Amino acid sequence: MVKFAALALGLLSIATQVCAQNTVKVMPFGASIVSRCWRADLQTQLRAAGVTNFDFVGSQTGKCAGTNIDQDHEGHPGSLATDYAKNGNLTVWLDKNTPDVVLMLVGTNDVLIGKKPVSDILAAYDTLIAQMRAKNAKMQIVFSNLLPLDPARFPAAAVQGIVDLNNALKTYVPGKSNLESPVVLVDNFAGFDAVKDTDDGEHPNTVTGIQKMASRFLDPTSDAIVAASTASEASVVGDILGRGFHKRRLLQLQQQQQQQQ
Repeated sequence: MVKFAALALGLLSIATQVCAQNTVKVMPFGASIVSRCWRADLQTQLRAAGVTNFDFVGSQTGKCAGTNIDQDHEGHPGSLATDYAKNGNLTVWLDKNTPDVVLMLVGTNDVLIGKKPVSDILAAYDTLIAQMRAKNAKMQIVFSNLLPLDPARFPAAAVQGIVDLNNALKTYVPGKSNLESPVVLVDNFAGFDAVKDTDDGEHPNTVTGIQKMASRFLDPTSDAIVAASTASEASVVGDILGRGFHKRRLLQLQQQQQQQQ
């Protein structure tokens, strides 16, 4: 028993050393707002908070200023969540860069361009989340609501449509969460000024907008990275201990056979 305990502690030590080097893949996913440089500010804030074991992934790259900024993302301007769900775009991107964490902000174009009802957009979210979990059952999903629109620049129906969808997300997002694959709601609507914090009434500006978004994303993203890293550690430890058990069992069987001979 003492030898087994020592062996287990040794294996755990090895697993911990291996897992300390693990990098968590983070995929920012959505449309044009995701392509903006709040991602760079978020990375800077994460590192300042001591969270450094991340790799932003995606087929798109940006030109955001900053030190050691990972430019990769899946923010495709003009895209609709309903089109993503219908066309299967996300499954292709997940295959190419399978993430541990998804930062999701998509739906503005469904309201503004597609004029989709809330029910259709929520159904699209169902499909997208299912696609994420089909690729990674332990996907950590950081789900942002939508930024407000400037009522002086956009139709009243679109402005209200954003409000209606965000209200629906208050119950929708918690309902999609589970222990294995949490979905956490980020509120980028409250406190965001569509006049002062955007450069066109819709997209965050570099003066105040991207900083506000990064600050809202910071804690949920940090928590998701830690959770994904912890899940990875548990998997490695279990794998190492499992292999150790099977090796010990094989040795026992061999010893029994020798004794019988």
